[in-house]
Amino acid sequence: MAEILSQSQIDMLLSSLVGEKAEEKIPEAEAATKKIKEYDFRSPKHFTREQLKILFSIYENYARILSSYATGVLQTYCLVEIVEVEEQQYHEFNNALPDSVFMGIIDLAVKDTERDDDTVIMDLSKDIGFCVIDRLLGGAGVPLTADREYSEIEHGLLEHFMKGMVNLMKNVWFDMVEMAPALIKTETNARILQGISPDENVVIIVLNFLINETQSKLNICIPAVTMELLFKKKASQNKKSRRSDQSSEAQRKTDIMQEINKSELEITGVLGMVDVQLKELLDLEVGDIIKLNKPAGSLIDLVVEDTSWFKGYLGVHNKKRASIIEEPLQRRSDAI
Repeated sequence: MAEILSQSQIDMLLSSLVGEKAEEKIPEAEAATKKIKEYDFRSPKHFTREQLKILFSIYENYARILSSYATGVLQTYCLVEIVEVEEQQYHEFNNALPDSVFMGIIDLAVKDTERDDDTVIMDLSKDIGFCVIDRLLGGAGVPLTADREYSEIEHGLLEHFMKGMVNLMKNVWFDMVEMAPALIKTETNARILQGISPDENVVIIVLNFLINETQSKLNICIPAVTMELLFKKKASQNKKSRRSDQSSEAQRKTDIMQEINKSELEITGVLGMVDVQLKELLDLEVGDIIKLNKPAGSLIDLVVEDTSWFKGYLGVHNKKRASIIEEPLQRRSDAI
């Protein structure tokens, strides 16, 4: 007889079926809510992923150097890590900043370039700014809870701290581009900053700055024209380096050959060979004849040091014994 289900069992089966359908719909709902960034064809990207990866690697090294610098200056635990490198338009970066900031305008001063405005913007958040000031003045290194502007003394302290940060930038670019970055001026209002068009593409390097338990962001904004200059200088530097390597390698080979050519080698003409016993050798006297393993008039071996190089005939030249080379011998190195 078939088993009859109770009402509670039926309710449990229905609830389990409803739960399975809900689980099946979750991935679809997640896929629908997944954020997809649209590509704006009116403002195409200037830089490839490979170039942004190179920039990420450069400023990853900069973050490590900056961690050591901040730890040494502030005499407390500091950690700087790179978060991301992204290309966007300048107005997007500027609109995301608060009205009151501490921004440094940096001149990279790239060597052997015709441009005079190789500018870069460095933005230091207020939390880190006041934390640095508190530590420089002997405090524990905690940010202020109140939102206020920097005083003139605080502004001077932060400017001095940022100059040291800017000076370290040349160390990470040294292998690719020679530059002498310097802090030109500082601004506390992001809206009055001029020199970069709102529609101009920029590359934003976001660094996470941690001092004790205070954590915030350090942003570095590099305009597209400056980035293109840096990559062009890097490409030309690589070409010069390759040409320099080729010329130095050729010069090295020439120097080696010149030194080898000065070497003195002993050449021996071997008429023939014979095996004799030691007793026979000791009994040899003037006038005795030694029979060699070669017939008369055959070629002799010309031995350079311990290696046979040529075969030739024995003769006389300018009243001195000489040999004329008839054929070279194939050596093992030649066969390889």
